[in-house]
Amino acid sequence: MKRLLQSFALVLFVAAGGSALLAQGENQRDRDLTVMTRNMDAGSDFGYILAAALNPNTTQAEFLGAITKTFGEMYASNYAARADRVAAEIEAAQPYLVGLQEVTTLRTGAYPGHATTVVTDQLQSLLAALEKRGLHYAALKVQKNADIEEPAFDAYYNVIMVGFADYDVVLVRTDLPVSQLKIEGVQGKYFEAILGFPIGGQSIPFTRGWIAVDAKLRGKNYRFVTTHLETFVNEYQAAQTQELLAGPLNTYVPTILAGDLNSDAHAPSFANGPAFGMLVNAGFADIWSELHPADAGLTWPNFPEDEKFPTVTPFQRIDLILTRGSGIAAEAEQLVGTAPVGGVWASDHVGVVATLKLLP
Repeated sequence: MKRLLQSFALVLFVAAGGSALLAQGENQRDRDLTVMTRNMDAGSDFGYILAAALNPNTTQAEFLGAITKTFGEMYASNYAARADRVAAEIEAAQPYLVGLQEVTTLRTGAYPGHATTVVTDQLQSLLAALEKRGLHYAALKVQKNADIEEPAFDAYYNVIMVGFADYDVVLVRTDLPVSQLKIEGVQGKYFEAILGFPIGGQSIPFTRGWIAVDAKLRGKNYRFVTTHLETFVNEYQAAQTQELLAGPLNTYVPTILAGDLNSDAHAPSFANGPAFGMLVNAGFADIWSELHPADAGLTWPNFPEDEKFPTVTPFQRIDLILTRGSGIAAEAEQLVGTAPVGGVWASDHVGVVATLKLLP
């Protein structure tokens, strides 16, 4: 009888231990976190304006023409159709958090005056497309960056005012229980290092910044940061990266940086953008190269803008998801939007989706 009781107790002990191990394994599995970064593409690389601004012999009429071409190019890029392609990518990946860059609103108005009439809005187009697909996402943080107004010609060569605003946005899934996704805090800030462009006889700043989200998954804290770094002057990009490292990236919790860094991780160098090298030196892991060492993973450009190139294929990997901290591990990473669907490209950038595990 005593031996029988001992055997029964042993069975209960093993069963309890097995259940605990099973629960621990399920808990770890449930700490999988999918995130995404997506440059939605304003529809122009502003080549016409930059060429006019940098030419000291540009006339006022030529400058108006450059602005007109740029605005027309942006409008013709079809924000609504491209936003629907991004919505399809989100539907397939089901990310918890999405960092969006180059989210743009176009406006017009009478001259002289202000461009106050919104003619197309990428964010609203995306939210409408997500809702139409039955997806549950909301804009957790919308941060306006550059907001520029200039005169241009309309289709009848009348002078009007045109404007565009550039935003960074973080989307969040709203259909998850708080055990899976609990938002603890959201912050955003502009960089102090901001490049100014000489437009129309004045220096117009192209404001950039970052958004940071503190969240929790199954009791584990993490921070998600998205940004769109300077592309035209590397010294400004380096200064912005240093601000990131001293600011939102200066934390001990597992950290995810997802954005358009304008720094080529495929061929890293200062000339190709210093941000990637600075971040790796600061301890960030490039999970694409870890998971796909034989794949270049190029993300830009999918097609030419501003008539800069007759044809183009991607040659840089600048849309990145990097991680730092011993409490986070990469499980999978994939590129999305690598081909047009029905003749429509989502963006001139490829999107990146990563599945990460938060470790106990």
